[in-house]
Amino acid sequence: MSHQALWSEVRPPSTADVSAAFGVDVGELQRHPGGFEADAFTDGRWFVKLWREQPDSDAALALTAELATRGIPVPAAQQALDGSYTSEHLGRRYALFPYVEGRQATWDDIDEMARAMRAVHEITDLDLPRAPINEWCIEALRDQHGHPWIADRSEEILANVDRLEAVIEQARASDVPNVVCHRDLFPHNVLIDRTGSVTALLDWGHTTLAPREHDLFTALCGPDPVRFLTAYKAEGLNSIHLEYARLARSLRDLAVRVCNQVDQDGINTWGIEGLRRVDADLAQARPFCNP
Repeated sequence: MSHQALWSEVRPPSTADVSAAFGVDVGELQRHPGGFEADAFTDGRWFVKLWREQPDSDAALALTAELATRGIPVPAAQQALDGSYTSEHLGRRYALFPYVEGRQATWDDIDEMARAMRAVHEITDLDLPRAPINEWCIEALRDQHGHPWIADRSEEILANVDRLEAVIEQARASDVPNVVCHRDLFPHNVLIDRTGSVTALLDWGHTTLAPREHDLFTALCGPDPVRFLTAYKAEGLNSIHLEYARLARSLRDLAVRVCNQVDQDGINTWGIEGLRRVDADLAQARPFCNP
């Protein structure tokens, strides 16, 4: 089931609405493939992201311009006429970006993705919040373990919840350097141009200063973790933070679907199957970690 099919259709803001909010003349906006959190539209020059629930903060959207000035391929959000970075449409918030041509990355683009992630991690001096090491999914899954979508696997899920809680305590006690972390740098947030190079890194709404492992767990979710980590030139990784990030991602993916009662198929694809791979994934990363 596609993300788009999970949500009702919505029309885009009008050209007059966008002009009044952002002072920009756009053409007729057509639907563009969106994601789990937002609907998207474009006229081929501009790109509108219309959030379904909580929009990215103004600080996160302003960050896109700062990253672009640092040489990171990021489309910079357009500032609205009132000084903010979003406007309202049908009770929801939307932002405006320059449209970037490119195809969505796949796991075949591992090397380019890894090198782009490394470039982001080399930035350490931005004024960003530090990521707290805690997870809402722990309480949510304990409350929802009897939900009919997961009740038959509740014992397995709760064992992983307990494991995550224990790993969080270890991660909090493990002091490692913090870098700029995207925290969702998967293929769906990467665009590739005709030469095979990264042309855009998208969706910076969850960016924080965090251990690099909080991004590098992405490598473990793909088909070739060793290739990704080699292209990144990974060494001396912290295994505790890597375990935390990898385990938390699968449990969050599971919890968000149960709690919002959307994408039942994703319970298996993004949740259960991911949880059952955690230890095998971590074993592949072990040569890149500190002893």
